[in-house]
Amino acid sequence: MTIRIPVCPHRPPWSARAAVVLCAVCVLLAAGLGSAQQFTGDNQWVAPHGVGTFVLTLGQEYSTFLAVAALLPETEFNLGVTRFDDKPLDATEAHYSGIFYVKRRLKQNEAGTAGWAVSVGTGTDPSHLEAGTVTDTFQSWFANTSYTIAFRDGDVTWDLIPGVTVNLDQDQTGQNAWGMTWCSRAAVYKVIPQSAIVGEVFGTMGEAYAEPSYRVGVRWESPRVVVAATYGNSFSGSGSPRFEIGAFVLTNQLKIFCLGKCRKDPDW
Repeated sequence: MTIRIPVCPHRPPWSARAAVVLCAVCVLLAAGLGSAQQFTGDNQWVAPHGVGTFVLTLGQEYSTFLAVAALLPETEFNLGVTRFDDKPLDATEAHYSGIFYVKRRLKQNEAGTAGWAVSVGTGTDPSHLEAGTVTDTFQSWFANTSYTIAFRDGDVTWDLIPGVTVNLDQDQTGQNAWGMTWCSRAAVYKVIPQSAIVGEVFGTMGEAYAEPSYRVGVRWESPRVVVAATYGNSFSGSGSPRFEIGAFVLTNQLKIFCLGKCRKDPDW
């Protein structure tokens, strides 16, 4: 399957020295409920062992469905598909991208106000793919880490998500394109009842360049259902503005989602 994003008229030049410096800065810089999927960033939170999550987002450029199962303690397995609304220019039917990745939380403090997780997998992330780029399904791979910290008794949370990505056979040229993905996100609660105002900035540096962009939105949260509406664009304005809505639902702890024995979570 081939994915092609509508062509962007400009692509800034890239300096290898600048890439090293910015990557180092991101590495050095490197609570609450998980985000609705249309946000590029993630946090350190994982569902309790045996809990399933179903995610659906609808946007002007693409839509995504994701099924998540916490098959192991502190570990989620994610399987889904993204459908791009614009067909590739060669008029093939290859405008779907498969998604599979594993997320594991490595550490969380006793208060639950800070933690660290890693994610590794495959699948085209539209937010980290430059306009005009062509890559095949399961030939785009990534690894990232999510660091989360909460402030003001949890009323403000901040996530930092640096990572790496590689697009194999990019633009069907036989060349591999590497990049460093970056994302920073903040959420503010208690401004809107039972909701968070969320803003994030993100992009990709290196050969797999994607220009810096932003996304802002409102996320309504309940213990088992989260709904979000967002607006985003590139900082240069050369991209296309995009509105998205999304939601996800979490299940009870179910044996079907357990590998091994599931211990009952008293808070779930």
